[in-house]
Amino acid sequence: MASHLTRRLAAALLVWLTAVPGTAAAAPAGGDTGAADGPLTSVGDALSALEEAARPLRTTESSGGFEDLQPFGEAVGDAVVVGIGEAAHGSQDFVTFRHRTLRYLVEEKGFRSFVLEANWSAGLRLDDYLLTGRGDPARIMSEEFQNAHLLLHSQAYLDMIRWMRAYNVAHPDDPVRFAGADNGYGGPELYDRVVDHVRRAHPDLLPTVTELYRGLRPTLPVDEWMRAAVTAPLDERRAKAERTGRVLELLRARKPAGRDGDHAWAVQHATLIDQVARLYAFDLADPRTAPEAMAYRDTVMAENTLWWHRHTGHRVVLGGHNSHLYTTSSTPDLPTTQGAVLRQRLGDGYLAVGLSFDRGAVHATAQGLQNPTDQDVRRFEVKPAAPGSAEHVLDRVSHPNWYADLRTAPPAARALLDVTRPKREIGTDFPPPGDRVNLLRSADLVVHLHEIRPSLRLAREAAGQRPPAPATSTGLLPALEKAAHPLRTVEPTGPFDDLRPLGEALGDARLVGVGQAVHGSSDFLALQHRVFRYLVEEKGFRTLVLEAPWSAGLRLDDYLLTGRGDPARIMAEEFQNAYLFMRTGEVLDLIHWMRAYNIAHPDDPVRFAGNDSSYAGPELYDRVVDHVRRAHPDLLPTVTELYRGLRPTLPAGEHMVASFEAPLAVRREKVERTGRVLELLRARSFAGRTVAGNAHARAVQNADIIHQVARQDAFDYDDPADEREGLAYRDTVMADNTLWWLRQTGARTMLAAHNGHVYLQGYDPNYPVIQGGLLRRALGDAYRVVGLAFDHGSFKATDAGVSNPRDEDVKVFRSGPSVADSVEHTLDRVSHRDWYLDLRTAPPVVRAWLDVTRPKREIGTHWPRNPDSVNLLRSADVVVHLHEIRPFRPLPQG
Repeated sequence: MASHLTRRLAAALLVWLTAVPGTAAAAPAGGDTGAADGPLTSVGDALSALEEAARPLRTTESSGGFEDLQPFGEAVGDAVVVGIGEAAHGSQDFVTFRHRTLRYLVEEKGFRSFVLEANWSAGLRLDDYLLTGRGDPARIMSEEFQNAHLLLHSQAYLDMIRWMRAYNVAHPDDPVRFAGADNGYGGPELYDRVVDHVRRAHPDLLPTVTELYRGLRPTLPVDEWMRAAVTAPLDERRAKAERTGRVLELLRARKPAGRDGDHAWAVQHATLIDQVARLYAFDLADPRTAPEAMAYRDTVMAENTLWWHRHTGHRVVLGGHNSHLYTTSSTPDLPTTQGAVLRQRLGDGYLAVGLSFDRGAVHATAQGLQNPTDQDVRRFEVKPAAPGSAEHVLDRVSHPNWYADLRTAPPAARALLDVTRPKREIGTDFPPPGDRVNLLRSADLVVHLHEIRPSLRLAREAAGQRPPAPATSTGLLPALEKAAHPLRTVEPTGPFDDLRPLGEALGDARLVGVGQAVHGSSDFLALQHRVFRYLVEEKGFRTLVLEAPWSAGLRLDDYLLTGRGDPARIMAEEFQNAYLFMRTGEVLDLIHWMRAYNIAHPDDPVRFAGNDSSYAGPELYDRVVDHVRRAHPDLLPTVTELYRGLRPTLPAGEHMVASFEAPLAVRREKVERTGRVLELLRARSFAGRTVAGNAHARAVQNADIIHQVARQDAFDYDDPADEREGLAYRDTVMADNTLWWLRQTGARTMLAAHNGHVYLQGYDPNYPVIQGGLLRRALGDAYRVVGLAFDHGSFKATDAGVSNPRDEDVKVFRSGPSVADSVEHTLDRVSHRDWYLDLRTAPPVVRAWLDVTRPKREIGTHWPRNPDSVNLLRSADVVVHLHEIRPFRPLPQG
């Protein structure tokens, strides 16, 4: 990309950010310049040495324990600035790895600051949020991370910032801090802070400073300002630099008395303003000047990082692209790197960590694109690294993800990496022509990932959009406070006095749906248990329907009625794949309580059913065939032949994967066969509620479930339209199965499922039909909905994109506090820790506020997930809000 560099700098793009990664380069001084991996025998020995030095990474995600990072901590030693790079700006994995490392270094090594390759003014705003909770980090990121910084506008960075805020809430006397080191933009708050300081401390300078800054304070959005700044006439840009430099001189000349922290901050803000002006004062159209501009940028990024370290006294994690954090430049177009300056100033106090990957996908813009916008960002597939590249060598280590301290690696491994090789360094555009990097001379540690995923992009808020007036101005908060009923506990023990207003809100409902705002929470499962116990003991409810396979429900119901079987074993065998989020200690506690209730009330038992359509266990086939054998022996040969090869013989999870991955034609042929059995049974009808009639009805229902599962698998999920139909079908049959159970048992029933299935209206455009809406249509007000919400906490989930989860895929994630303007943010301002509200009888001001679509967390089995848009008044009859949640207690699979 070196050939494009000066051309692009001269155009209307701040390519000093985007162009460095991916530039072609001469080999750095020193080291072998050969491109090949080396002679086979020597490479084999060297790879063995590298294997010896490599430390496996358990995960790149930010959750879980840090045992695998302990050698990383030893490598950090006494370093005061640790630069953790990235080989592509638009990758989720590099950011989540940096987040995980930050958490480790904060929690176990005493680091307290994070400095990012972002503008100083963005850092100030985010730091203020971390320290005070003021502002909305998503809004700040939307407003600040634009143009050349637009790939920072991602869910992974938002998650990291929210974790930092949660840490500060828990450690108010020892907070973590955030800074930006870059100088592409100086926001209006920088000018305001300098002028406010001058007004207070140096009023005699105020007229001069005001005049020098006249017309310089940005009034346009970041992207528009940057476009205008880089295309302004050179003389105008240089005149601005003279004015900003004069303000800086005036402030530096006023030596503060004693330790005037405000003066130091004001001088640094004025320095940043001057740095921005000086960057644009380079003649970017002159190819001789462009490298000077690039070197200036990296030098001031180093200076700003050092200022932050000195001013705070903190050990710092520095985040940026490899090309900035390397201690040796990989291109003559960048003669000085930020990492080189930090090494020069700090010596071994600066540690450079280079990142690498073999293959995957990234978000980027097309190569050479000027002034990128969100619409320009798209996904690019990155093929496996080519032989002779640095990544190809690193990927030959047996661990999929690993790291190594290059300083202490065996000599053969060091020699292997002391070679200048092609290496992908992807900035904001793709494809890169390829840098040439000597890893041993550029980094102290290397982290290699086998495969990376593209970043999760955030929606951009409209320019100029501002949050609505605070809710308290309309009297909402006092009205909420008055209407809220406090919850004594979510645990299913003790008296139910606090739940009696809930019973009144549910009235005479025959079916009550109680939701979850995330599947992996102990508190939501415990609360469902507690509500069910209350409804059984005081409201006459007698059955529970769970978002689980029908065959699991049959086996657990048999245990409740007879005591046959082991519920933990049944759950282990049935609750696999996506259902493993039901295989928890909390659900087992509920089953044990239900069995104890039935022992005490043998003539009035409670019952259990599953209503979902993703798995039909072998007992369903056995029950249908046994019924046919007894009641319709003439059909037995036909039914046996139609079901041949369909009865599961694999464990539930393996069967689900195999069924789903079968060719579409095979899946659709199964639908024809299961449908034919259902038709044959329906044609043999029994009238009346006789023993024979009930047995036949159950057999027809079991055959229907088998057919539902076959149909569910037969949608073409590679076709977006067919996928939506498949999702609509799932919720439709869940509603049908629940209604069948309600009719068959005649008992008042509680339905336990995710909010997304019990709500009265959907929030996801991919779910055109929702179970709760169908149930309200069928039952009217006899179906009531209790929606769940929470502010922050921990829960179990898998990484985004895991389609067939196994136990080892499930991790503990932690969400930060809810964001401003969200449903939960306002609900959490009520003084009760945990509470609920009857939406139907709430005061008008509350109902009006609830009757607006707002962001709300609706987390299924994956994380991260952006908030959904929910109109709570039209989705639920009651809302329960919990201040903090905990992860569920998993049960072993075997």
